[in-house]
Amino acid sequence: MITDTIKKKLALFLKETINGGTTKLGTGGGGTNPTATDLDVPLSTTATNTATSSDDKVIEIKSEFLGSSLQGYTIREVGFFGTVPKDDQFDEALDTSSHPTFTTDTVMFGRINFDAIGNFSTSDVIDVIYTVEVE
Repeated sequence: MITDTIKKKLALFLKETINGGTTKLGTGGGGTNPTATDLDVPLSTTATNTATSSDDKVIEIKSEFLGSSLQGYTIREVGFFGTVPKDDQFDEALDTSSHPTFTTDTVMFGRINFDAIGNFSTSDVIDVIYTVEVE
């Protein structure tokens, strides 16, 4: 069992580390591997994440892509990326009075593959919305 307090803290941590990160779209659609660090076939276009909380344990990640950056592509995967302290730097991140700086890694928080969508026009706006609930 995880207590409600820790669920709230984990949700806050996820929200703060994903907010301002990036969302990537890709053309790969294979199975998801939990050790993957990037999309199967990422496109060069990215969008900035905006993470908000609808309640204490639910995070909604939003990103927006313009159709002009996706012309000619069929999208089959999306990934969400953010910056976290390196494994050996979490104590520095928590105690900034003694350690004002720490090193970070950009990590993929999640990848979702789906049935292909595509043939975007230049006037299209593609909103990507991903909801995470800490349970």
